[in-house]
Amino acid sequence: MMFFDILYSFVQLIKHILFGKNIDVILYYPQHFNRSTKGTNPYFDSIVEICKENGVKYLIMEEPDSGTSNPRDPQCMKADAFFWIVTIMRKLMRVGHKGKAPVEIDANIAHFWDAITFHKFRAKRYITISNSMIDVLAELNPNGIVYDYQHGIIFNGHPGYFVEKDYLVPSYIKSNRRVMLWGTLYRRAFDGALFKDELYKRIKVVGYPIRNSVIDIVYQKRECVIISLQITSDGEMWYKHSPKMLYECLEQLDKWGYKVLLKHHPRFNNEVDLSDVTTKYPFVEFTTKTLIELVPLALFHITWSSTTSFEYANFGVPTFFLVDEMLSHGTTIFYEQYRYPLYESMSLLEVGTRIADKQVYEEDCKVVKEWYDSAYASFNRQQVLKILTGNED
Repeated sequence: MMFFDILYSFVQLIKHILFGKNIDVILYYPQHFNRSTKGTNPYFDSIVEICKENGVKYLIMEEPDSGTSNPRDPQCMKADAFFWIVTIMRKLMRVGHKGKAPVEIDANIAHFWDAITFHKFRAKRYITISNSMIDVLAELNPNGIVYDYQHGIIFNGHPGYFVEKDYLVPSYIKSNRRVMLWGTLYRRAFDGALFKDELYKRIKVVGYPIRNSVIDIVYQKRECVIISLQITSDGEMWYKHSPKMLYECLEQLDKWGYKVLLKHHPRFNNEVDLSDVTTKYPFVEFTTKTLIELVPLALFHITWSSTTSFEYANFGVPTFFLVDEMLSHGTTIFYEQYRYPLYESMSLLEVGTRIADKQVYEEDCKVVKEWYDSAYASFNRQQVLKILTGNED
């Protein structure tokens, strides 16, 4: 299958070089973001709409990901050939140019790619997600600007943007690397790293692109505790230590008397065997339901540092953050940087007692919704259009 994807991608590439028209914007993202019910990337769907409505010439490039079960999107140019050529060139150049920084290597690759494709991948603006190929895209056009579109939590010290707190990674030191954010709360992360004029020029708040379905929340139906798992291959602590914290959490929830639903991270790839969970804890089930389907059932939400805490907050569902000395993101990110308004320094047992009071619980639901509104602005189509057409400054 991989061979045919590369072959098809190569055919698409040649076609674009020979017959493709000049483009205004390139949208680039990895396949695992195809999470919508249509099998598309929901973070880019609204941007594509804006392009179509306003005659902005665009090209969507989808990077392959063999580790996901998410489908390929047929409207995209398969970026398999591009991805593998860049990957191989990176490996060869790291051997031949040991003193060169990755940013410099990617710049050389971009210049090579630009030459062999006869400038057909030059665009005014590039938008990527999770920093995918950001340093290659940023150098394809000498006058181009690349934006990384937020897809999860961003905080001061996030390894995708910062070497350490208040110090940007080499990519973002360069002025043509910018960020598109969901809300003003996230822009605070860059306050200590950029002067004010640069901050507002390079860090743009465009709002949250995924439309929320309209659903009626019936409080009497809120009878489940939802746990958003974060078991991924991102680091040993996530797939080795977080399961231990999960079991400790379930021991405490056994006393609550509620049904517990476990929802895997979208990038979970069977890194850990949790098949014994439902045997040990009969009140626990795994679920593949969407967040929108789970909200009417959700009395309470538990996670480590997942953006689902924001998504549940939008519907007035409070979150408890699992924290210990090894995984303290709930404290260092959500309380210290995002100022989450509920349950700081409280134990899970104390929170359970608190939310048993219906009046107190309903007040908590209102408070957390107000907090959400500071982080997720409405999607600003005009601001996005200005970015797409190069008129944002």
